Amino acid sequence: MENKELIERAARIIMDSSYTHPVVLAKLNKGTGRIATLAELPDLRTSATVQTGSDPYVVLPATAVNAFHVGKEKALFFVASQGQDREINIIESWIKFLQKYPRMDEASDIYDVCVRGDRLYYQGIPSTADTLDLHYYRKPVAMKDNTKDGPDGIPEHLQEDLLVSFVCWDAFKEIEDDETGKTPNTDKYERLFGIALAELKTFVGLPDARPIHYEYDEGNLI
Repeated sequence: MENKELIERAARIIMDSSYTHPVVLAKLNKGTGRIATLAELPDLRTSATVQTGSDPYVVLPATAVNAFHVGKEKALFFVASQGQDREINIIESWIKFLQKYPRMDEASDIYDVCVRGDRLYYQGIPSTADTLDLHYYRKPVAMKDNTKDGPDGIPEHLQEDLLVSFVCWDAFKEIEDDETGKTPNTDKYERLFGIALAELKTFVGLPDARPIHYEYDEGNLI
């Protein structure tokens, strides 16, 4: 669905001249980004490769850095070692990674990785450079004005219900912000957005399950 159609449909509901096409488009892009953090959108899955070295980290490709900085949990969902021909465990907590590898100087094959800022840390450090395949959810491409761009990654049959309700919800939060405390339109479109989001999650399915790696120390579960 072209962004122009979405803009016009939202503007007809809001009926406020201060919500110009550029303003509504910005809210459409905001909504697309928010939805991408709330649902696993298959069309946003992508991949990149990085090469290990003598340091315990590599700088992530720019596309990956942008993806990991949009607030989406578990943006990095799979890592594989080409040298070892196997999956590498992802530790999502930086604290847990440091607790396990306080010096980050273990010389061995790679067993664990962790994202921190624009870097991917790994342990151990292989004696021979390895190539890691990264699979992650990228950030949606923003729609531009005066183009036929549509919402990136969102299934077409749900674009209107999701984004028009989000834009109206976001707009009425501003419009109905007064001393009365009554927000009927805000409440209505928040509810409609929630219904559409639930439908989206049903359509794309549950997130792929990631194997749980249990650690033992002298026979005891850590």
